[in-house]
Amino acid sequence: MDIQRRMREHLSALADGELDESERELALAALATAEGQQRWRAYHLVRDTLQAEATAAALPSPAFQARLAQRLAAEPAHSGADTPDADTQTSTISS
Repeated sequence: MDIQRRMREHLSALADGELDESERELALAALATAEGQQRWRAYHLVRDTLQAEATAAALPSPAFQARLAQRLAAEPAHSGADTPDADTQTSTISS
């Protein structure tokens, strides 16, 4: 395996938190080079982009959010008198 490929693999593993302790010295030496620093930034940019896309995909769609807001707005308002007080809840739970 050539040295450049090995450096890339070590930096990638380090960025992913999967680098063996015994190989850390080589990765840290690679970070001392301009190419190593450039790759390190690129790996983190890719990771951050993928995480942002995954987070965005997990959020409800704007249409869903609008429908939910509309339904919540249509719900009748509840007064504090409708809610049991904390003492009643505590005694019910401990019974």
